[in-house]
Amino acid sequence: MLYPVLLYPAYSPDRGPRSLSTAGFTFRYVGVQLRRLIAFALFCLVCVLGTSFRSDAQSTALPMGSHPIEPTDWSFECFYCLNGWITTKAQPGTVRLWQAGTEWAFLDTGSGGDYDWSHLDTWLDQIAEHQPRAVIYTFGFVPCWISTATCDGKGWGNGHNFTPSPPSDLTASGSPAFTAFVTALVHHCSPAGHCVKDYIKYWEMWNEANLTEYWTGTANQLYDMFAPVIPIIRNHVPGAKVSTPPVCGGDASWMASWMTLENTYGRLSDYYGIHVYLKAYTPEVRMGMVQHMLDTKNANGWATTPWMNTETGYDIYTFTCSTQYTAEDCRGQLVRWHVLQYAYQGGRGGAYHVGWFNWDSISPGGYDTYYYTMMRWLTGATFTASCTNKGTVWTCPLKEASGASALIVWNTTGDSQYTPASEYVDYKYFNGTYGGGTQAIRRGEATTIGVVPIMFESTRAGEVQNPDGS
Repeated sequence: MLYPVLLYPAYSPDRGPRSLSTAGFTFRYVGVQLRRLIAFALFCLVCVLGTSFRSDAQSTALPMGSHPIEPTDWSFECFYCLNGWITTKAQPGTVRLWQAGTEWAFLDTGSGGDYDWSHLDTWLDQIAEHQPRAVIYTFGFVPCWISTATCDGKGWGNGHNFTPSPPSDLTASGSPAFTAFVTALVHHCSPAGHCVKDYIKYWEMWNEANLTEYWTGTANQLYDMFAPVIPIIRNHVPGAKVSTPPVCGGDASWMASWMTLENTYGRLSDYYGIHVYLKAYTPEVRMGMVQHMLDTKNANGWATTPWMNTETGYDIYTFTCSTQYTAEDCRGQLVRWHVLQYAYQGGRGGAYHVGWFNWDSISPGGYDTYYYTMMRWLTGATFTASCTNKGTVWTCPLKEASGASALIVWNTTGDSQYTPASEYVDYKYFNGTYGGGTQAIRRGEATTIGVVPIMFESTRAGEVQNPDGS
């Protein structure tokens, strides 16, 4: 299926960070001799381990994948939501740390290793508490003290407390300041003993480097900056996976130039990263941009490289669905957008990851129930063919986690009658509850479909299918 290609403009953040605190340790000692003994023991421990305590705890999240769709294929992120974990019932299996108070400029506050890990420590401790959970760390924001641009120190934003300009010590051999930061980052543990190497397994090289809001240097300079640090990440983070700088706006030329650098001077990436928002388009139309970016990937010899859309949503400024659509259509688009990306090229060429930004937009309007139900449908499932359409009716075949055959169907223009194959005996539907509903049907019975997808099943919900499909 060929999708029309449409581009969309860039955007820039307009919200600042919130403050948060970290917990410390309080020791109580009884008796002079006991105090001396404990003090000596602590001194020895600090000498051996450094200032941070370490534990054996680590992420229990499964790796991302497309066959089947894993819990980690879904992620949330939000503007500096540092006042606690998300409260929605839908809990994606991955958190993406971007605009989370964990960027280079906010952790590396001065020359000579002057680091402030407080925001990162809070995230590490929350992530450890909410296992299984994977983490994507996204690099970005150059600290003022090392930037080639100047900062006025007046508030939050570009030119105030961070810049998009390359570090002043950047040469063809890298940036010593950036290399020192990454080295310190991968060795860091929170005071509670939760370590970066144990919880952060996915690494994105610089957010939207094709936009001057985030990077004013060249692709060559960015490659020079990352070439020395990717081996550091891989050597100190077991199982680390690295993504290209994720570009937005369908900037295929920038991605082509980046892949040329990796093809010429050495591969750095395990994943191909993009950011594609819906804006005012339907998911069916917007898949044209996704295909455009994937065609670029494949044309540069990266056909077998998995891809991720780690930042998506509705409008890139308001984070809400366009008012030209009904509320029902907007909720349906949330589901259709994920299904189309996961099912691309029969699933084997589909997204390894789709991340929703800004997560605050999921809570109102009933979106939480739709996201939760969508995850219940698709996690553990495997798409067996690409989505296809006959006019405005779309169908996407898959195997559920149970092994039952299923078919997701919708009509982009509204209600119509659809008669599934005789193998289907019920269908699941969204009804505003967590988990949705299930309706039994007679074999070959016509069913009403609409802008919100339904999923026909070959086995009734709760029944077990035999290996032969009966």
